[in-house]
Amino acid sequence: MGMRRLIAAAVVLAGMAAGVLPLGAALAQETARRGGIVGYWDYSDPARLDWMIESALSNQQATAGVYSGLLQYDPDDPEQIVPDLATGYTADADGLGFAFTLRQGVKWHDGRPFSTADVKASFDRMLDPKVKSPRCGALLKDIVAKVQYPDDQTVHFRLKFPAATFLPSIASAWCRIAAKHVLERDGDLQSAKSQIGTGPFKFKRYERGSIIEWERNPDYYDPRYPLVDGVRQYILTAPARQMAAAKTGQIDLWYPYPPMTKTQADELRKVRGDQVDIIEWPVNNVWVVFLNTTKPPFDNVDLRRAVHLALDRQELFAKIFEGVGLPCAILDVKTDGAFALPPEEVNATPGCRRPKDQDIAEARRLVARHYPQGLDMDVLAFAYSNQTARAELVVSQLRKANIRGKIRSLEYGGAYSAIGRGDFQMIGSLNTANFVKDPNGLVSQLYISKGGRNFGKWKSERFDKLADAGVREIDTAKRIQIYYEMQRMLLNEDPSGVVMLGREYGYYFRDKRLRNYHFAPVMYDNLTFMKSWLTK
Repeated sequence: MGMRRLIAAAVVLAGMAAGVLPLGAALAQETARRGGIVGYWDYSDPARLDWMIESALSNQQATAGVYSGLLQYDPDDPEQIVPDLATGYTADADGLGFAFTLRQGVKWHDGRPFSTADVKASFDRMLDPKVKSPRCGALLKDIVAKVQYPDDQTVHFRLKFPAATFLPSIASAWCRIAAKHVLERDGDLQSAKSQIGTGPFKFKRYERGSIIEWERNPDYYDPRYPLVDGVRQYILTAPARQMAAAKTGQIDLWYPYPPMTKTQADELRKVRGDQVDIIEWPVNNVWVVFLNTTKPPFDNVDLRRAVHLALDRQELFAKIFEGVGLPCAILDVKTDGAFALPPEEVNATPGCRRPKDQDIAEARRLVARHYPQGLDMDVLAFAYSNQTARAELVVSQLRKANIRGKIRSLEYGGAYSAIGRGDFQMIGSLNTANFVKDPNGLVSQLYISKGGRNFGKWKSERFDKLADAGVREIDTAKRIQIYYEMQRMLLNEDPSGVVMLGREYGYYFRDKRLRNYHFAPVMYDNLTFMKSWLTK
């Protein structure tokens, strides 16, 4: 989006009336009903709830409806940015400043008033260079020069340069506002008692490994919402248990991750029939293998290249996703549009092309150059959903290149602790979603040297410069060419510490009792159930 369009969007949004948002199409045709509890689920126990310094989807799901941001993606139309704690904003003439006007009369869930001090405390923490904020911080640290508070109703961001990513970042579900008094009292937001927000729901309870519950906030700033009394979020780590919940009607929504396979979707249709709507949807999620580039063997580019060449993405997608998705793609034409390399170009590159004979032979040659008897290594796997099974498939393919892996499967928290310590050679399977509606979201977290999910610690001065140019450039055509160069570099030259397996697609269902819920282009957005309601 060019700067003129950014400024025009700012002027339009600034003129919107505070608290008066249009009802969705579903509500226009039938009367919304109050009451009821939405049954929902989370694929993993979040364990730690501090969304400012955590990055997993389970952290976001656990707290999404509890907090508000300055802006948000509209629950009626998740493609559009609308006011939240800010009633609107205006842009400075030079495109380097944005002034947000705060909504008045907002209360925290404990009854204390919301103020600019809370906004300041939140952004001070997320923008602090000493604080690892892998989502919001990763989006804003490089582009925000300073945040000022000229009066008790205004927050002004001054940018280092015009950035097309700024407004989508501020509206991101990860750039929410926390209470200053809670941060001062608790030091972080890791515990359930720290979940004091201004959102449509209050955090009611968290039983680890079992359930998370929200209850309706009767003092929400828009008295029309929320419509349901609460959300009951079951923690379901086993695929069989997830399907059982879907078949029995325990959950009203299967979204956002992991998606159902086609076989699961067909199975659910047979059981639930016309009680549910089932759709195929791009997950905006990548499936990757991480290589630790800070120590042997993957500090050696030859060994990283060998892994990239040996893996057969088409076979992996056929076995895990029944052929649904985009093997090898870094950016996706359906979600990233013109920024994505054409699939035919991607599928012709070494490591992605078929047949695999030539690539496997080259992978074996690279391994033999450094490990004549073959390479033995440790492979970290996550013990949730089917991640360990995915890692096993990856390991079985690598044997063709004389790379032998021994899987070490850890539960969610233990696996992330090991990653934080750098205690791994390979992460055999992991998923990462783009967390903002811009290709920079994926690039900034996975590939730049200080990326929040660059778990392999790959560093490339050339790539960092390209990524920086991609954020700074406001001409769309020029931005596209920059992202093309980044993708070609990763596919054809140095595969980095992130071996891309491809982009996931899958199937989701929504119980027909659940009205006015819309799937979002970015899986982290629109998880609040703010405007959704249930029929009897």
